[in-house]
Amino acid sequence: MQRPLFLLLLLALAACAPLPSGLPEGAVPYDLRSGKALGAHRAARAAGIYVSWQTTTDGLEQSVSIVRYNPRKMHTDIVTAHGAAADSVGALCARHGAVAGINGSYFDTRALTPTTFVKDEGAVVGETSPSELYRTNGVISLSKRKISVDAADSTLTFDRWREALASGPILIDEGETFAYGEVPQPDNFYDRRHPRSVVGLDGRGNVWLIVVDGRAPGDATGMTISELTVLCRQLGLTDALNLDGGGSSTLWTEKGGVINHPCDNRRFDHAGQRKVPNALIVY
Repeated sequence: MQRPLFLLLLLALAACAPLPSGLPEGAVPYDLRSGKALGAHRAARAAGIYVSWQTTTDGLEQSVSIVRYNPRKMHTDIVTAHGAAADSVGALCARHGAVAGINGSYFDTRALTPTTFVKDEGAVVGETSPSELYRTNGVISLSKRKISVDAADSTLTFDRWREALASGPILIDEGETFAYGEVPQPDNFYDRRHPRSVVGLDGRGNVWLIVVDGRAPGDATGMTISELTVLCRQLGLTDALNLDGGGSSTLWTEKGGVINHPCDNRRFDHAGQRKVPNALIVY
């Protein structure tokens, strides 16, 4: 019997000896502020790192990019720019003086306005539309240097938080893994392999921003939601929330530029960014 790809991915990642940094062997981390390459032990102690690597699972290529940082040493913010003000993740990061950033949640690609709950600097600037309820069951919330990634009712206003962004599906919540085999889903959203973006936390309180590339046969296959959950587990995440994916998936750093391969230009390069109305930034 042929084993599902996500099980093969689990075995492949398990076979990679983990570094003290929490990353697979062979992945070269760089300091988020200086851009200098780091050894395993220095990476484990760094305030923030970024890394990209290629791997093959069951003959399928995967391209993974990660930013990991300590929220006690770096700040996190949700930035919004709707309609004509929307821009690429890289441009939004540069506009706000960030050292790193990732795309946010789902949005109307024509109006460039959010279709999920968004709270920015205490003001609610987006609400979850009925069409997004099947996958929007989690939220990232920010208050000063405290960051929370939770399974949650997307209609909550989160009055105690200055900033919040609803998305989904939630992959891991306080160590509990979620499965979505019976969830009704347009276009097999859960089961097809797509580029994916994730925000998560590990047991040490570090924040992880992850992008898995896709839609680039021979270079990047993309992942299903189940495969993505396995990856998050293997990286040691105790909480993980899926963000908008597809052509929106972008991970940017000040020193490395766009470190993944956004697919909106249908080429496996770093130039295919899409305009988005919100992003998570680090500074």
